[in-house]
Parts: sequence; structure tokens; C-alpha cells
Amino acid sequence: MLVADVAVRMSVKNSIILNALGRKADYDREQIQDMVRASLIELAEERERDAKHISRMRSEIKRTGLSSWSENDYGSDDNTTLNHRQQVYEQVALQLRERAEDERYVDEAAERARTAAWNEIGDSLKERATHPYYAGGSSEEYQRERDSRIELFIQRDLAELMNQRRPSRRPGASKGKRR
Repeated sequence: MLVADVAVRMSVKNSIILNALGRKADYDREQIQDMVRASLIELAEERERDAKHISRMRSEIKRTGLSSWSENDYGSDDNTTLNHRQQVYEQVALQLRERAEDERYVDEAAERARTAAWNEIGDSLKERATHPYYAGGSSEEYQRERDSRIELFIQRDLAELMNQRRPSRRPGASKGKRR
């Protein structure tokens, strides 16, 4: 369940970051809570599929003595272990579905994901603010590269800007007559 907690938080945190930075979307508490629920249900469905897979393996082992459903060489001696694993997956799925219905858990998970997202965004902004390329001026690297960046700006960006500001001449238009 601890792994599921982290998986839900990471998934929702990443969605918050993408929505905030990529889509310029405002934070919507209900939307985040829905993301938590959806993530919990998705994980529950995965564990249910895992439990069914193990059930099929166990059935095959009972019939043939081996399972072709896995890369591992499971046989009759592994029934106790596989049965335990199946029960664990079933219980984890059940608990995940219960959490998806638990408003308190959903609220807390949404808040933890929001906090993690804003911390990550803040850390990224701090990093950018102290990086020589973004912070400017104080580093030797910035000073060494400054002249070449200015020259590139003049050659490329100002030339492009000047071209955009010039009135365009249409082909075949007369060039004005002198008197």
C-alpha cells in the first residue's frame, strides 16, 4: 500500500505540473481529487488483473504440474506462494477501491500531490534563477560568452526584426516615380 501511495502521489503530482505549466490551467481541487480517485481505481484494476493471472497459473499448475503463463518455472511446489501472492493482490485491490471511496484519504492524497508539485516547480525555478545562463552577470562563464551572445543577437535577431518591420514589396508593384 505504501508503493501504491507513492504511485498515486507521483502520478497526480505530474498531472498538476503538466496542467499548471503546460496548459496554463488553474489549480482545481475537485479535478485533482478526481485524478486521485482515477489513479487509485487504475491501480486496483492492475492488481485485480495480477490476481487473475496468478489464478490462471495456479489452475494450469493443478492440471499439468507446470505453468506456461510465466517466464518463471512455477510448479506444484509453488502453489502456497502463488496462492499467497494472489490473496495479497486481491486485498490490495480491495483496499485501493476503498481508498478511492474515502473522502478523507482522497483529500489528503490530493493535498500531498499538490504540495509535492509546487515544491518541484519551486525547486526548478530556484535552479533556473541561480543558473549562470538565466541569472546572468556574476559568473565568469556568463561574462566570457556575453559578447558572442550579443553579436549573435545583432546578426540574427535584430536582422530578422528589421526585415519584419520593412514594408513588403509585392512583385510587380511600381517603385514610385520621380518627378
